[in-house]
Amino acid sequence: MKIYSLIDEFSSNYPCVFTLGVFDGVHIGHKKIIQNLILRSKKKYCSVLLTFHPHPKEILNSDKNFFYLNTLSERIYKLKKTGIEHLIIHPFTINFSRLKTKDFLKKILHPKYKIKKIVTGYDSHIGKNRDNSYEELKKISHIYGVRVYQVHPQKFKKKIVSSTHIRKSLLLGNIQWANQALGYFYTLSGNVIQGKGIGKKINFPTANIQVDSKKLIPKKGVYAVKINYLNNMYLGMLNIGINPTIERENKKIKIEVHIFDFFENIYGKKIDVLMIHIIREEKKFNSIQELITQIYIDKINVKKFFSREKKN
Repeated sequence: MKIYSLIDEFSSNYPCVFTLGVFDGVHIGHKKIIQNLILRSKKKYCSVLLTFHPHPKEILNSDKNFFYLNTLSERIYKLKKTGIEHLIIHPFTINFSRLKTKDFLKKILHPKYKIKKIVTGYDSHIGKNRDNSYEELKKISHIYGVRVYQVHPQKFKKKIVSSTHIRKSLLLGNIQWANQALGYFYTLSGNVIQGKGIGKKINFPTANIQVDSKKLIPKKGVYAVKINYLNNMYLGMLNIGINPTIERENKKIKIEVHIFDFFENIYGKKIDVLMIHIIREEKKFNSIQELITQIYIDKINVKKFFSREKKN
């Protein structure tokens, strides 16, 4: 897969099949569009995917915090695995957002890309006033000899799979639906940093993870997780929260993982935490001893969960 950081960097001597979108999460709905794109590009055409960074919502609603399902490097990695030939990551700006669909096709796509086919999602939008790309493209595509195809939405458990619905599910702690919609386990990755060592003092050491500041953090609570370290997979439990029993002033969310049967020093090392199942929501306890008791109960429940999963 060839990667370009601007639309102007790309040119082709061959006719292309083209799609565009943010593709945050690269979920099963996105993959359905990409599979359609690749199918229509077989033998005769090259496949081109145009994506944007930052996310349009981050630019157009700058007064609100926006968090991603994938970091940019994660998105590139997952798109690479789909088999597309050309990936263009174009900066999304206010000026770019003002471009109308017809101008986008006339001034940018048609002369530069030699496009023969365009594949769009069910809710794909382009440019000013968030024009419906399928309807707008259909109106003007015949002028340029371009065929437009729309891919119907992908559903799971009667719910349309979208990046928005996945974000909401993660924030509600509905990890199972989010994972099914993504087609993989939602993952928090980062370097292990020095914490306060409280876990070690209570014989329950944890690795504190520094996650990208723009990555969406799921609902506060305790989770059954798998940990990938140096391509070895371990079982463990993850806590997302502010440690309300211990912390009195610092309300910053911490991400701490206890890795079962693991005794290596991994400070400064990168680990990937795959989120599997929520065990309970965050809770404030009346004493440190109550907290310690609950942690051991959590560990038993996590091990029971993995034991059931193994039998199934």
